Amino acid sequence: MFHTNPRAGRLAIVARPFNTTSLKRLGAAVLAVLAVLDTAPASNLSDPQVDAYNVRVGTETFAALYKFSTNSALVETAQAITNMGSDTIKLYLGSNTSGQSGVTLPSNVTNLLTLVRDEPNYHKVLDMPFRHFVMWAYPLENSDEWWGSGYNATQGAKDYQEIYNLTHYLLTNYNNSGKTFYLGHWEGDGYLEVNGWTTNPSMTTIQGMIGWLNNRQLAVDDAKRVTTCTNVYVYNYAECNRVRDAMLNGSNNNERVINYVVPYVTNLDCLSYSSYDSQNLSASDLYTTLNYMESKLPTNKVSAIPGPRLWIGEYGWGYESVAAQEPVDRAYIQRLLGWSWNGQCLPFLLFWEMYSNYNPNGATNYCLIDYTNSKVPSWYLQHYFFNSARLLTAQFKETNGRLPTDTEFSALTMPLLNQPLTAPVALALTNTGATLLTNNTATVSGTLAQGIYGDSEAAVWVFYGRQEGGTVPGAWENSRFAGVNTNFNPATFTVTLSNLVPQTNYFFRFYTANASTSAWALVSSPFSTVTLNPPDFGSRMKINFTGYNRGETLVNFPILVNLSTNLTSFSYRQFASPNGGDLRFTDAGGASLIPHEVDEWNPNGTSSVWVNVPSLSTTNDCIWAYWGNPAATNPPAYTTNGVAWPNFNLVWHLKESGFPYADSTGQHPAVSGVAPASTTGEIGHGGLFNGSSQFLNGGAVNVGTIFTLSAWVKLDPTASNIQTVWANKSGGWNSAGFGLYVNTYNTTDGKLLLETGDGTSGLTASTVANVVTVGQWHRVTAAVNETSGAARLYVDGTDCTQSASIVTDFPNQTSINLGRLTNSVYFVKGVLDEARIESGVCSSNWIWASWATVASNSTLQNYSSVTQQPPALTIGSGVGNGTLLSWPGSGVGFVLYTATNLVPPVAWTLATSQPVLTNTQWQITLPVDSNTGFFRLQSQ
Repeated sequence: MFHTNPRAGRLAIVARPFNTTSLKRLGAAVLAVLAVLDTAPASNLSDPQVDAYNVRVGTETFAALYKFSTNSALVETAQAITNMGSDTIKLYLGSNTSGQSGVTLPSNVTNLLTLVRDEPNYHKVLDMPFRHFVMWAYPLENSDEWWGSGYNATQGAKDYQEIYNLTHYLLTNYNNSGKTFYLGHWEGDGYLEVNGWTTNPSMTTIQGMIGWLNNRQLAVDDAKRVTTCTNVYVYNYAECNRVRDAMLNGSNNNERVINYVVPYVTNLDCLSYSSYDSQNLSASDLYTTLNYMESKLPTNKVSAIPGPRLWIGEYGWGYESVAAQEPVDRAYIQRLLGWSWNGQCLPFLLFWEMYSNYNPNGATNYCLIDYTNSKVPSWYLQHYFFNSARLLTAQFKETNGRLPTDTEFSALTMPLLNQPLTAPVALALTNTGATLLTNNTATVSGTLAQGIYGDSEAAVWVFYGRQEGGTVPGAWENSRFAGVNTNFNPATFTVTLSNLVPQTNYFFRFYTANASTSAWALVSSPFSTVTLNPPDFGSRMKINFTGYNRGETLVNFPILVNLSTNLTSFSYRQFASPNGGDLRFTDAGGASLIPHEVDEWNPNGTSSVWVNVPSLSTTNDCIWAYWGNPAATNPPAYTTNGVAWPNFNLVWHLKESGFPYADSTGQHPAVSGVAPASTTGEIGHGGLFNGSSQFLNGGAVNVGTIFTLSAWVKLDPTASNIQTVWANKSGGWNSAGFGLYVNTYNTTDGKLLLETGDGTSGLTASTVANVVTVGQWHRVTAAVNETSGAARLYVDGTDCTQSASIVTDFPNQTSINLGRLTNSVYFVKGVLDEARIESGVCSSNWIWASWATVASNSTLQNYSSVTQQPPALTIGSGVGNGTLLSWPGSGVGFVLYTATNLVPPVAWTLATSQPVLTNTQWQITLPVDSNTGFFRLQSQ
């Protein structure tokens, strides 16, 4: 099945070049496809309307005190801003270019027009692919604050002419460019400062500023009125920076730009806010401040200017360390995104700044790239935000056929800022399922998500065969080309595989590549042409997943099935095998077998069975359970060979009472340590650890750089200090490795923590307190991304992370212990059960469902009544003229009753002879009897 491009209306199979270095190991079939594809220009996953959409976040460049190239500071910082991914820049125009931009003006540059037209550095920056230019524009013929002692018509005329000529030039030179220029000034309240803003400025200064701004606005308006242009815009703006003074101070000290100047610039286009006096406010107080500013903004231009007219011109925490800045920066952006006025949001949120302009050598940190040319955490915040915001915008447009509104964009992007942003995954590929069509034909599906907006479109293949080939193309029997991705949203590719061998087990794995990189699905997935014939089984039960409504498709998900006489019409007598060997599960179609593993079989109580569900998506999904077949009492190989756990590195059910403790994946059984006592667990049996000596050693386990740790934990009420669950590290905050434990050192605070170290430095991710309470079962989980330096911590399926940072270079291939740190300290005291290490960072929905299938089993899944096939009873002649009664082998659990008449109430009597399975039939021979007899079968 090939996908059409919803944006271009063409087939997804298109020709394009690929990085042959990354693909040279592929098989001949794939290379043949590439040969066809390598004939046309590459297409990128982008949309011109999304490219032009304003994602709001940005930065600026003023008075940089360092640089790292031979370019001017202006050009170098502008390039750094574009390299970060921004299409917005704020910069300086005026006579002090040497101090503000690192540019020495030649003699022919005497005004704003010649500055942007004739000075090479400025002309180069204006020609760069920025869409939004916010500029302090100070005419060169006047001082910046010439109006401070009163407005002067002669100087006003000079200002007017320079602003007019600049506006006209920008409109004509950048006609039809899509660029927008905002001409404004530095913090206006800086010009009104008297004795550190302890006294109101003079009315002469206030009136001079009003005249100055009205004059600049008139120049812009007049130039726009007489200049013919399209798709290019110029606006005038004023900037405030002491808004809270105006709102809160007394009358002797509250005259500021926002309340004494802005309302009288009657045709003002826009208003900028250098927001240092509000950046630490609560959302409520911040929004009150922004609402106040909007209330002072003249309304003459409301209908003339599309979109919002108020923005954040500056903010930052340069006096903080670069590490401390990122959380407050991120939180402030999130608060600002949440504000709106009549459905319009702030168009620019501009961080001060790219290179520091003040005490740069580590004393202050007003920068995104520091004096050592190192990118600080807030640089990555902006860089990752640009990509995520554009991708979300593109996904929204693809889904809705239009761009998001301001408030819709905020709703899309604000959740990103709940935690540090991480590097996008360029190509994320998942095997999403297989469906058997006939005994030799099946469809397999894979879902691709491209995580980098503007990256080249990726081609997709599926590899399959009777042996699992891993990530080595030549180790697979076959491959098929699936198509080329043209979607911003995750896209599912479905391929029909024919000429399969009937009654055979197969594996498949999807692969993708574009011009930048390549990727395999995280693991191979099993499928089978082995089918189940329902009439061969006497009992069946449908299991509906009515409680799964999380919106994400979970692939190859392990569901816990609990079998007991609490289920309607269920009986262990219905099984042909005393240990459940004839138990089978199928997908929703009722014929394709799916793998399972019996955890514990208990005919006197509850039996626990883990079933690999191919796809869990909605409340309508289901699987079937079958049993009662005397001809199928040998468990299939997949019940013990790890096929039921394809995404796992290690699974310990902890049902054993001593070594070895089996690993259901077949890779890492625990054969050493000090065995815990066996006790009642959350699922059957678990291990009771004494808190002083008992632990299990899994040996060296290569967990990779992205993995998920979990276990069910019930801490003893007397447990205190660090209670270790999983660890491959010794004690010490910076010792090499990771340790997942409960309780901060020397406390009983109930936090879940993931401690990581590289032997020199260490970082610990943690939850809020009191999420792991003693004496109760909790499922603790750490979803670990070592590459991005972040981990999410979950308790009972809920993300409780308070701090997510971890080191990015801890060892991940060393011996792992359950129940202690590796140097025999901080043993766990309590019961552990179902300890797992999974490949990849499990999603929040996967982690929730993993908790729910145990803790809320009957809520997540609904068990139907057991349906038994009524067997047909046959009467014939037996040995010695006796009566032979027989019924099909699938009639397991049925017994024979006899009666001498059918007059109510009928007295049915259990036959004394026991049935014997002979040639797939249950048979009973009754002795010769001349009396009339009646017979019936009844389930037990």
